[in-house]
Amino acid sequence: MNSRPHAFSDEEKKVSLADLALFRALIPYVRPYAWMLGLTTFLVFVVTGFELFQPWLIQQALDGFILVSGDPGINVLGVKIEQFSVFGIWFGVVILTGFVLDFSQAMFMEYTGQKIMLNLRCRLFDHMTDLPVAYFDKNTSGRLVARVAGDIENMNEMFTNVLVFIFRDLLLMAGVFVILYFTNHRLTFYLSLLVPVIFVGVVYFSGILRRVFRILRQKNAEINHRFSEAITGIRAIQTCMAGLHFIHEFKRLNMAHFRAAMAHIRVFAVFMPMVGLMGTLAVAVIIWNGSFMVENHALTIGELAAFLAYMKLFFRPLRELSEKFNLLQNALASAERIIAVLNTPKARQDTAKFRGADPGRIRRLAFEDVSFSYTPDAPVLKNISFSLEKGRAMGIVGQTGAGKSTIINLTAGFYSPTAGRILVNGHDYLNMDISGIRHHTALVMQDPILFSGTVRENIGRSPDGSGQDDPTLEAALKQANCLFLFDKFSGLDTMLQDGGRPLSSGEKQLVCIARAFACNPDLIIFDEATSYMDSQSEVKIHDAMKRLMQGRLSIIIAHRLSTVRSCDHILVLKDGQIIEQGGHEQLARAGGEYSRLLEKERIG
Repeated sequence: MNSRPHAFSDEEKKVSLADLALFRALIPYVRPYAWMLGLTTFLVFVVTGFELFQPWLIQQALDGFILVSGDPGINVLGVKIEQFSVFGIWFGVVILTGFVLDFSQAMFMEYTGQKIMLNLRCRLFDHMTDLPVAYFDKNTSGRLVARVAGDIENMNEMFTNVLVFIFRDLLLMAGVFVILYFTNHRLTFYLSLLVPVIFVGVVYFSGILRRVFRILRQKNAEINHRFSEAITGIRAIQTCMAGLHFIHEFKRLNMAHFRAAMAHIRVFAVFMPMVGLMGTLAVAVIIWNGSFMVENHALTIGELAAFLAYMKLFFRPLRELSEKFNLLQNALASAERIIAVLNTPKARQDTAKFRGADPGRIRRLAFEDVSFSYTPDAPVLKNISFSLEKGRAMGIVGQTGAGKSTIINLTAGFYSPTAGRILVNGHDYLNMDISGIRHHTALVMQDPILFSGTVRENIGRSPDGSGQDDPTLEAALKQANCLFLFDKFSGLDTMLQDGGRPLSSGEKQLVCIARAFACNPDLIIFDEATSYMDSQSEVKIHDAMKRLMQGRLSIIIAHRLSTVRSCDHILVLKDGQIIEQGGHEQLARAGGEYSRLLEKERIG
């Protein structure tokens, strides 16, 4: 399937470390914790200083308390026991202090990183809830979940385990090199001959690792996507006996992931020993030359031991820099994707809608020559006009693809008209506060949407986040024919699982109608609310709908014409246009599209 790789093209993006715009984009989310980062950086300096101090202490111990004595030509080591014991105590204090500081620095760094991620994750979720519906039409839920979960966690790695450690490693290497230079120029010169070779090796293998790591991320994303797809469609897979096909496909993706992982391992299997070999070679050269310098009294034993200890500090970061560099690349790619989401304009942010006037109670809704298209040159609605007054109900019917649900999307403010105007109380709703309009609007959809939690939490959420009192919610349940919640379950305390389980489809729809009752809307929209319901549930839903529609503006999108019989006005759509409108009896006698649909329903 040639198109499959394009589904994961965002995973293949390269991020340039030279592009500081990405770091600048993160500053607003990091700025509140700048003092924490500053304290972490200070602790890094202190901890690095303690690391650089320890080899020097070893040198002082060897040169100051371990002496050479005896006959000329015979080297016998002697130790100043009392002084060495005192020194050992102080050395232990230094080691313990360094441990405490290192622990404090690590804990504070993790705390800082978690606080930044907490802020960023909440900001990202808050921003996503205000994005236009069109954005969610173009991006799968799995990909957006990956932004909030995986990408945020990758950025946490960047703040806690990459940036600070790279800074610390570079600082440590620079400090070691300066100390070695002042300790012994000659030995430092030998070491400096190997540094360019090591640097070229690190850069070369980092490039290879970056490419391999990118492929590994892509394959991992494909596996997650396929697994999520299979779990979502498990009923279809089992019904169609397609399990064997999905197993073969999953094995193919896993083999591709395995090959990428092995390539990653092979590169490390060459790189790590190479750095180790360079370090061993450097130690051998230093010991060879250093022993002659000690014999000629150009270097003390303590200085040689300290030099070797500093070299160990110098080569330790080199083994980790390449891996951290790849983690940084991965984190920056995640940061780029997160910033892309945060930079996506909120719903109608470019209009006055977010700063418009509160519409107040909705008394009248009107479409004036409204046209709309999801994509250019593919109109879905063409010059739609109608008006609806408080206390009246309007039905919209038509075949699939006629544009019925698009009218609902425009009414709810999920999209803006391509042409024409939508008026609320006589005013263009683009100049009004969308939250005010939605506050007075309720939508009951074809697929009942309920969330994990109690029934109280599902129907009692207020726009300000506060809950409603129990008597109000119990009254809403009774009006929506939800007495079964008190007879079979625990009433408002009934615990619902993902998707509204254990309720049936009809029971879930009745709870959704109760939610509409609880918010006391002015405009109620039913979008195929009785589709796929059994006859007993449909009777209860119709009864609850009639009760909810009283005294309100009501729009009913229906596939079954029996649902709109009692509507004051009915629109018949075809190819995005109103081809007929009127009452049920009038349209039934007209012999047009409505009459044909009515006859088809009778035969069916």
